[in-house]
Amino acid sequence: MRNLCIGTAFALLLIAAGPTLSAQKMGKMAKMAKPDTVTLSGKVIDITCSAKGKVKMGSWGNAENNDHMTPAGKKTACATMCLKGGQPAGLFSGDQITAVFACNPRATLANYAAQDVKVKGFWAGSPDDGAKSFVPMKIRGSEGGWTDVDCATMH
Repeated sequence: MRNLCIGTAFALLLIAAGPTLSAQKMGKMAKMAKPDTVTLSGKVIDITCSAKGKVKMGSWGNAENNDHMTPAGKKTACATMCLKGGQPAGLFSGDQITAVFACNPRATLANYAAQDVKVKGFWAGSPDDGAKSFVPMKIRGSEGGWTDVDCATMH
């Protein structure tokens, strides 16, 4: 009987302490999950065409404008078309891809294809370890105010 009482008391103690421990653990996780917001500048690009152009033609020409050169010739507004089709988007600056957007570009980013922009967001990894995944939250072209980036649209 005594062991049953001790066991019951111990179980009740664990049940009572459980929510407190979970709340404390969740509080720590919430503090760790809040990333630092940074602002990046550059040109919104279609990474697929930009990288292919660099490899096949030896230049970043496809990253520098909306019209891309393809084996069949010039493709007008290719970057906009590809981003609206869901191809990965990134930021180009200083003759290199400086960020890969961890976001479906269709809803918002495609509207800024080949434009110089400022983007507020956070690194999904550490840029120091070579990871360039960036989660954009707001974007602004050379004119106008900040616009929320819609990353939730999948298809």
